[in-house]
Amino acid sequence: MPNTTTAAAKIFQRLKGLQAQMQPGEEPILALPAIWDGGQSSHSTACDVIVTNQRVIGYYYRGFPRERIFMDALNLADLRTVTWREKNYEPVFREILVSDGHRNVYIRTPRQKSEFLYEALRLATTPGTQSATTPATETTAEADAPATEQIQDTAEQTGPVYNREQVRRSFEKSSLAVVLLLVGGVLIEIISLLLLFTLHSASISGPLFVAGFVAVAASFLARQQAK
Repeated sequence: MPNTTTAAAKIFQRLKGLQAQMQPGEEPILALPAIWDGGQSSHSTACDVIVTNQRVIGYYYRGFPRERIFMDALNLADLRTVTWREKNYEPVFREILVSDGHRNVYIRTPRQKSEFLYEALRLATTPGTQSATTPATETTAEADAPATEQIQDTAEQTGPVYNREQVRRSFEKSSLAVVLLLVGGVLIEIISLLLLFTLHSASISGPLFVAGFVAVAASFLARQQAK
């Protein structure tokens, strides 16, 4: 595979159809499973997050039962902030907020993978790494440009602001509470159905089923409010 590193070749081999989505000169650096929330739908998407030398991408390909491709991306050059967020009551997942000033994308991964993703984004947007691939002719042209353009180029090359923050929220708005509500509601509904089939008494199983349904519905409402 010409002009492609071994790591990029492995990513292309693992993620079917990804190479066809690449822009000219684009090459993947890192790919890992994550949950992508780009704010364009009512739910998050389980996919692979790919950091390339040009973009950060949420992507998956599914061939069954019908072919389907999910593709969402932000240009690295447009990024303004990258925030590593740790929320209380979330022992497993960490969240990275990536923003270009117009859109906010939330990427949730386990702690170790989020550290890899955070550092990969930092390296991919470091001005020094980009300048290493810039042709000498372009450098000469920039040296002859007006002073105002030089100031603008310097501002653009500073890259996004990286920071870490602790997000404190009440337990009832945490993802752990949402999971407990959902699992508890489903278990109550299963128990109510078992009672119905064994005791044949709707007066006993009915209230339990309603309580389980309310718990499941409350979990979805809490999930929407937790965003």
